[in-house]
Amino acid sequence: MGLILKYLNVIAIASIKFFWATPYAYLFHLNKIETFVMIQLGGLFGFLFYYALFSFLLKEIKLIWPAIYFITPPLFKVRFEHWLILRKEKKRLAKKFTRTNKLIVRIRRDHGMLGIVLLTPVLLSIPVGALLGTKYFRHRKGFIPSTLISIFVWGFVSVVFFGIFLPH
Repeated sequence: MGLILKYLNVIAIASIKFFWATPYAYLFHLNKIETFVMIQLGGLFGFLFYYALFSFLLKEIKLIWPAIYFITPPLFKVRFEHWLILRKEKKRLAKKFTRTNKLIVRIRRDHGMLGIVLLTPVLLSIPVGALLGTKYFRHRKGFIPSTLISIFVWGFVSVVFFGIFLPH
């Protein structure tokens, strides 16, 4: 039972922050093959899950929102509208660009889909890469396969790299 929990833990970490799942797996004393298989399962299925989730949310929230607003009690509508006003004011006064926002914009502008695909497992996280891909590249047929290949390759690289430098 303990080994299954270790596997599930590594899969969960790999589905969120892929590159750091390898040293995490080595902390559990998993061998290289177990580590590779578990981070691949987490990364690949995590990306597909988040991509499907964000696709659904981006498409359906526009259709569902009027119905939700219509059935909402008036007291919540007033609070929600007050919250929207405060949020708009806060956004107006907030810093427009953070370091992360600038990085994402620079990657997308300079390198396009290939930059997002290559940096999703390493620099960005799996959910952020899936969100950006859903938002900007969902109509391009090569996005999903190329991201899955990128996750696979980066998984192999991380197992080899951390296998050399980390004792396990």
